[in-house]
Amino acid sequence: MTEGRNDWCISRQRKWGVPIPVFYDKRGEPLLTEQTLNHITSLVAQHGSDIWWAASVEELLPADLKHLAPELTKGEDTMDVWFDSGSSWAGVVQARESEGLRFPADLYLEGSDQHRGWFQSSLLTSVAATGKAPYKQVLTHGFVLDEKGNKMSKSLGNVVDPRVVITGGKDERKDPPYGADVLRLWVASVDYSTDVMIGSGILKQVAEAYRKLRGTLRFLLGNLADFNPASDAVPYEQLPAVDKWLLAKHAQVMAEVQEAYETYQFRRVFQSCVNFVSGELSSFYLDTAKDRMYIQDRNSHSRRSCQTVQAAVLQGLLSSLAPLVPHMAEDAWLNHPQHSSSSSSLPASVFLAGWAAPDQQWSSMSDAALGCWSALPAVREAVTKGLELLRAHKELGSSLEASVTLHVSDPKVASWLADLNLAGNAADELKYLFITSSVQLADSAEAAAAGAWVTKTVETGYDVAGVVTVGVHKAAGSKCARCWMYSTQVGHVSTEHQDLCERCVPVVEALGFKLPGTAAVSAAMPTAEKAPAAV
Repeated sequence: MTEGRNDWCISRQRKWGVPIPVFYDKRGEPLLTEQTLNHITSLVAQHGSDIWWAASVEELLPADLKHLAPELTKGEDTMDVWFDSGSSWAGVVQARESEGLRFPADLYLEGSDQHRGWFQSSLLTSVAATGKAPYKQVLTHGFVLDEKGNKMSKSLGNVVDPRVVITGGKDERKDPPYGADVLRLWVASVDYSTDVMIGSGILKQVAEAYRKLRGTLRFLLGNLADFNPASDAVPYEQLPAVDKWLLAKHAQVMAEVQEAYETYQFRRVFQSCVNFVSGELSSFYLDTAKDRMYIQDRNSHSRRSCQTVQAAVLQGLLSSLAPLVPHMAEDAWLNHPQHSSSSSSLPASVFLAGWAAPDQQWSSMSDAALGCWSALPAVREAVTKGLELLRAHKELGSSLEASVTLHVSDPKVASWLADLNLAGNAADELKYLFITSSVQLADSAEAAAAGAWVTKTVETGYDVAGVVTVGVHKAAGSKCARCWMYSTQVGHVSTEHQDLCERCVPVVEALGFKLPGTAAVSAAMPTAEKAPAAV
């Protein structure tokens, strides 16, 4: 494009614009010297470029040339706008290197119509004057259209005013105040390399993504209220498998986000963060983590492991989201529970914290283990479908009312599930991952279906988990009033807390909680009627 350019004109015959400071004598010969340019430059610095039109020829000439004024006239041509803007590297960047700017500039950003405009005129003037390009990189973007793909026009009434998007319109039901962060998130969500669309429907979708991100950040902050990394963090080697898996996924997301930022692919940043938050984090990990966070002892290994992971994920998410939604990220950062600690090492602002690079250990999970974890959503979905069959017939309310017998035809996944189920760490067992009262693994599909309320068979594919057979049974025992899981031990663990299971009694007793009148009732019970000790 540059080699094939066959014309280059620096002047325009217009009555507006930046004047070309040249004088002409009566024969049409130009007077344009370093001396005259320096003098006019000083006048423009004092009075602005209009001095060329306002002052006389004599006033515009240096002192020792003023005698030539009667023989000269001012040129009326203006500088071509592309040549004018194309030399901005000299006046904006190069002239201010002492103030911290760098020449050449890191990036030139403009619309896709500037390849033959500003980008090229800047290149031509800089190469001619300095021998090198004025920029290291060029980034082009498309234009903003309305929701139907039409150009915006006042006459059509389809102009989207950014201020209305931020502060709302006269009718806030029609034009709600989304705030600056939602508008910024929309910018990040679109493929700016081509024309982009905006409208009420699109903004509503972006606002939903924003609320999902914000809600997840609030959930994480709440879960870390009693977590002190200095004393409570669990070393990576001691984390349950589900925690190591989430850190591995988080490390993958952080690597994708970093690469996307480095190549200005903000849409990939948006998609990676939203998909991770909506998928692995919220729909699975945080859903299963509620039992660990709210039911188990506050200082239990399982709960502290879960908080360790959530703290790391929160730090990474805020680091990733801060450039896109700075107000939300800073709001979350300032409300971080660690700020209330006198020994906190958190910087005062998320923008002073730097990039939260993932620990190398988080990427150490084997490909085989990652492959099995990638199959778990399909197995979990099969279990959910089995539970939904009973819900549809109103035979099941909460999933905790069910006990599941499971068979997976893929031997590798089946063996891996068996290992999880025997972990005994109150985190990896399948009943916690599927949110049921118990999960048993069967040797065959027939054994999984035997005696079940309902059976569901799902073909997940040979490269996932094969054929998954789910047998749903009524959970044995009674419902624990605290964790809502069903257990045969409810009523047989403590005479003081007869509606609690074997998990919840020690936690409640450690808290020193006693039901009003419990001691009196317990003392009045005949010895033969008192519940036996838990086996």
